[in-house]
Amino acid sequence: MTEEFKIAIEDLYKTFSKYPFKSKIEGCPCCVSSTDRATLHSKPLRELEDDDISYYAFKAMTTFGDLEDFKHYLPRIFELAAKRELIVDTFVILGKLEVGEWWNWDEKERKSIDNFLLAWWKYDINNRGYVDAELLIELNKLIKDFPRLLYNWNLDVETQGFRSYVDLLESHYYDLISKNKDFKALSKEDILIFKAWISSNSNKLEEGFFRYETEDKAFAECISNTLYMFERIDK
Repeated sequence: MTEEFKIAIEDLYKTFSKYPFKSKIEGCPCCVSSTDRATLHSKPLRELEDDDISYYAFKAMTTFGDLEDFKHYLPRIFELAAKRELIVDTFVILGKLEVGEWWNWDEKERKSIDNFLLAWWKYDINNRGYVDAELLIELNKLIKDFPRLLYNWNLDVETQGFRSYVDLLESHYYDLISKNKDFKALSKEDILIFKAWISSNSNKLEEGFFRYETEDKAFAECISNTLYMFERIDK
């Protein structure tokens, strides 16, 4: 985990620490049992794991607890989600911000979340070597600055960010240009920005091929196939 990412997580805990732990959280009697409540209260906030908090994270503010309860648990939920240690889908977790109308929260809270979301994106896209299209789309809905997301994508051929770029072309480019699957949520303007950014960086493919031609032949072949596919589609 990068230092920037660690700092962003810690800032969430600090910013939302003013929302106290409640010994009892209200919930729909049909959806929330005493066991669900007990599980959520079984450990200190920072020690809660997926099995302890995932049900609450899924139900938060709809049938389990109110906005202040969610703000108390938000740092741990977001930390686990960003570390991919939470079973709940990313779109559900990030969608809770819209449920809670986070644009109306105080400036410090909004700033802390914005910094965290960008740090999450930078870590994910530049360290995993593949593109999580769902994360990209959901973060764009919240940050509302697609060029900012692309700007923080490291395309140096020596990095995992470059491998993510190759994965984008190999696994998602058809869907992107056709606005299929996850990419349906992107606006026409965002699609044009994305395609222009991809094209402007396509020279990285040839550079990457020669870089890995002998060291990683499988990846070099993948780059070659991707370059061929991209050039044919882009004509």
